[in-house]
Amino acid sequence: MKKISVLMIGNSFSVDAARYTHELSLGSEVEIELSVLYVGGCSLEQHIGFIKEGSSPYEWFANGESTGRYIALKDALEMKKWDYITLQQVSVFSGLKDTFYPYINELIEYVRRYQKESVLVLHKTWPYQTGFENTNFAHYNYDCKTMYKCICDTYDYVSKDLGINIIIRSGDAIEAAIEKYGEHFHKDGFHLNDTGRYIAALTFVHTFNNNKPIKNIYVPEFLSKEQCQEYE
Repeated sequence: MKKISVLMIGNSFSVDAARYTHELSLGSEVEIELSVLYVGGCSLEQHIGFIKEGSSPYEWFANGESTGRYIALKDALEMKKWDYITLQQVSVFSGLKDTFYPYINELIEYVRRYQKESVLVLHKTWPYQTGFENTNFAHYNYDCKTMYKCICDTYDYVSKDLGINIIIRSGDAIEAAIEKYGEHFHKDGFHLNDTGRYIAALTFVHTFNNNKPIKNIYVPEFLSKEQCQEYE
């Protein structure tokens, strides 16, 4: 089996997408060794702030589980040669193009100091749930469809502008699941519940497995085998 290493520079939405990715990848043709640098609600601008401060605020998750260790971005970039490095905006700003700049350019420049050959990837986030009352939702008139369209437009623009050809389309997968099954995949209006996390992980695995079916699908305790195959 081919093995790849992936580093996500992100926030809680990265943790959501990564929770079941490694287990699912073991049933595919590509095993994904996945690390997440987590700071809750971390925006691209905040990542740059941490770099300038030289701080070590990131909780390091390995294959879906916290290691209990806190490190700096520099430490993670020097840890090993990463095959892929994912970037994303914090959820509230994911549909607002102007919030990506100039921070994503600065982040890429910093990453390239240490990882010149790794492939850059965008992780596309999902919209909030209908009825979510947090004021952050006001950017999208408290409408999930408006938010989803803004996210799609923004990530398409940024990927083309920066020449990033791979997008992990977690947001599209969650939106498709909502269209088919209803709004049953959020935990608190914006994070994903376990089933939502499973769907996001499926998207992650398919992205690096050339969209091939997963032969030996991982079945967690909260889903039946039939449900897993249907979501797959």
